[in-house]
Amino acid sequence: MTVGLRIPAKLPAAAEVYAEAGIKVFRVRRNKTPYANCPRCDRQSSLYVKHRPEDCQCGVPTCHGFWAASTDLDLVRRWWREEPDANIGAPCKLNGWAVVDVDPRNGGKESYQALEQRVGVLPGTTMQLTGGGGLHMLYRSPDFDLPGLGGPGIDFKHNGYILLAPSGHSSGGRYQWAGDGSYIAPSVAWPEALLPRKQRRQLLPPPRATPRHRFPLQERRQQRPGGGRMWTVADLVQHVMDSHEGNRNNAFFFAACRAHELAEQNLIDLAEAEMGLLSAASAMGLTDSETRASFDSASTRPSDRGWVA
Repeated sequence: MTVGLRIPAKLPAAAEVYAEAGIKVFRVRRNKTPYANCPRCDRQSSLYVKHRPEDCQCGVPTCHGFWAASTDLDLVRRWWREEPDANIGAPCKLNGWAVVDVDPRNGGKESYQALEQRVGVLPGTTMQLTGGGGLHMLYRSPDFDLPGLGGPGIDFKHNGYILLAPSGHSSGGRYQWAGDGSYIAPSVAWPEALLPRKQRRQLLPPPRATPRHRFPLQERRQQRPGGGRMWTVADLVQHVMDSHEGNRNNAFFFAACRAHELAEQNLIDLAEAEMGLLSAASAMGLTDSETRASFDSASTRPSDRGWVA
């Protein structure tokens, strides 16, 4: 039987327990933003010196948000002595985690159900109830980046951070580990079904053959009047993630065109689609500059009502 880590109800004591257990933590304001950088590290400051956050040598232990996270018990004690009401942040990747973040207020419940219909039931793992009624599912981090968006109300948090119990939420609720409230280090690997195709160790079962008079499985789930698939944001992101090397730019541009067309019809949110597609493209190795240019140029492309991928 796995023994969990009992988490105190007070924030300063809880932060110390996490640090003692080897979990890197840092202070987070009540609006979920980290404490500010020093002038040498603030890009808006005239004193800014260009450098990578992980290479910072300014000596200010709260600079660069989650890059400041530490297990140094003396430092952690000092931080929460100065700000006893500060929430507890923890970087995902730096702690060896990858997190499925479900926010039911933004459609996360429905997106999660659709996700499991597409890839199967996700394996059980360490879970945290968020202060706003959502859910964090913590898995062991893979060795590569992940797309940030799993659908409306679902984020795949890997390069970012999450809050840890007993941090407070703007709704008045508090974060709490599922079960008896103890933290158990995640031992389950990130689900293969949520990996980019090139990284999957095992291919998902191929779709069964369909009669000629019917559409292929991936095209027949939802149909537009007159033919053609009704794409969701999650579908478009998955289309980019499943693209093969040599066809990734084309796959991204196709998805960007569909996103603009669907947004014009008020069927999806364009900002949400842009964030998801750019994140997926980055995970597939495409540069930020070329994907942003491609996404913008897709808005001027004539509509293709055939929508053939």
